[in-house]
Amino acid sequence: MTAPPTRRVGPARPASRYPLAIAAVVVLAILLAFALSHRANRYERMAEAVTKAIAANNMVPAEKYFNAINYRELHDRARVGALSNLVAEHGALKRIKEDTPAGSSPDLHTFTATFDRGALAEKFQLDAEGKIVKFHIGEPATTP
Repeated sequence: MTAPPTRRVGPARPASRYPLAIAAVVVLAILLAFALSHRANRYERMAEAVTKAIAANNMVPAEKYFNAINYRELHDRARVGALSNLVAEHGALKRIKEDTPAGSSPDLHTFTATFDRGALAEKFQLDAEGKIVKFHIGEPATTP
């Protein structure tokens, strides 16, 4: 008969705390990146929806952002088609960033729409109900 294997008796080896520390650092880094990342404000979301609708040559998804008086203009196929061609020339939309100057009227908003192949300037004016009454998209102004 053979003797059972003997167990080594001694101080227990402490569990390594490194995996837990690494996981904590990774979680903190993700939370910090999320906190510092840019989140679109209400007006940027409106501008993005309108820009995407123009690119698709279909203003129906963006109707809710416009004053009812402008509905006829929204469905002017020639006008929307020309704007759609302009947007399509610049490629896929990457992001929209509001760059309204400080001290501007609260109903006026300006944006830079960045695309794969360039950028366009956007402006809109809101009525008292927060609906767009004037909208412009075009090449950004350049200073000489």
